[in-house]
Amino acid sequence: MSRKRKILWAVVTAVFLYCLSGWKIPVILKIESLNVPAGCETIYPVKVRISDVYWLHTKGEKVIRCDIGYEETKKYIESNNPADKLVNISILPYGGMSDIAIYNSEFDRYFKEQPDWDNYITISYLKIH
Repeated sequence: MSRKRKILWAVVTAVFLYCLSGWKIPVILKIESLNVPAGCETIYPVKVRISDVYWLHTKGEKVIRCDIGYEETKKYIESNNPADKLVNISILPYGGMSDIAIYNSEFDRYFKEQPDWDNYITISYLKIH
């Protein structure tokens, strides 16, 4: 096989792998690299998808539980991360409703059984291309 053909196959393979799931990696890294308060527990790991309705929207979410509550966690994340890391990031209470939410508390039996609902926080990434 010639050198040009090998390079072509490498490029085609790289593009295929990127289209398959590589586009998720920047979103995962953006959410996972945020500085969160000590003692926060991951309830649901980062999940990334493209909106079914608005296919130009890339959405990523992670649900955490922090004993200091939603307001204090939001303040901590916003003040302990540089502004460029917070671009397209929203810190929301997990119980909130959204038409493009990935994790939906409405259908989460585990969440409804917890006495400390206000300690559950969604770290949400939304980019409109």
